[in-house]
Amino acid sequence: MIRPLARALLTSGLAARAPDRGAPSSRSVLLIRPDHLGDLLFLTPGLRRFRAALPGWRIALVVGPWGAPVLAGNPDIDELIELPFPGFTRAPKPHPLQPYQLARDAAARLRARGCAAAVVLRDDHWWGGLLARLAGIPLRVGADDPALASLLTLQVPVAGHSVARNAALLDAAARLLGGSPPDTPPTPERDPLSWRVTPEDRAAAQRLTGLEPYVAIHPGSGAPVKSWPAARWAELADRLAAREVRVVFTGGEAERWLVETIRVRMTSGALNLAGQSSLRTLGALYSDACAVVGVDSGPLHLAVAAGAPTLQLYGPSDPAKFGPWGPAARHRVL
Repeated sequence: MIRPLARALLTSGLAARAPDRGAPSSRSVLLIRPDHLGDLLFLTPGLRRFRAALPGWRIALVVGPWGAPVLAGNPDIDELIELPFPGFTRAPKPHPLQPYQLARDAAARLRARGCAAAVVLRDDHWWGGLLARLAGIPLRVGADDPALASLLTLQVPVAGHSVARNAALLDAAARLLGGSPPDTPPTPERDPLSWRVTPEDRAAAQRLTGLEPYVAIHPGSGAPVKSWPAARWAELADRLAAREVRVVFTGGEAERWLVETIRVRMTSGALNLAGQSSLRTLGALYSDACAVVGVDSGPLHLAVAAGAPTLQLYGPSDPAKFGPWGPAARHRVL
């Protein structure tokens, strides 16, 4: 593992050998967001404001291969660029120098685009700042985090919910480029998350669930520390069944075992759809649900974006920063 001081020296050394191109001449901007489902959905209100503030500009967004399906077809983006960001692949750690080699190689490809500006949309993402610096992008905007101080040309104070933080960065970049974003911060009512359910998506979901009403439970999370005991999920599902509510469990392929662990503790029946739906189908499945219940996770934010009422269990993440972005009357946090 490279220690922080060594990392800082490597970063500054690479950046020093990559002089800026000078004043921007193009009308294209590069956005950088390495994260997964929930964080990418939190980006959509800010993207909508950014597009409206800069009509005629070309907007490219760099995401991980895992993130491309989340924003595919989003009308506020002209191009998605896939890049396997170091530290976000959920794979074994590579050689310590691999992140720097990847930044150098990816920057060489991005340099030819001649982007006027880059926006690093994760507060502490020094690697994204290094990428933009190595690509010679003259205007580089990001959060006021010490990890980015030497790599940006404009650091923006950010606070509050992740949606508001994204919007603050994009609004500042839009103003820097001559645009006129709204003067007021985003709200869930005025600036909802973006997710479109197509008739094809809904038909695919209904083939899995049937037409009888149901409550969806998504018990899994990308971080075990957020989990709730299987026995308690089983008790909740049984209480719903006792009220003649049908229960449908959702999850990824890796969560199929978790759902089965819950089901064997139940005295009633429930449908296990873990690993059986695409992201598009899952969004439609949530859109049709009477409610969606789960822990802090990307799929619960998808449920909010798809328009379902939700009940979400939080801890240790702070719901003030990462909670559901929707009307409080429809989205409860415990």
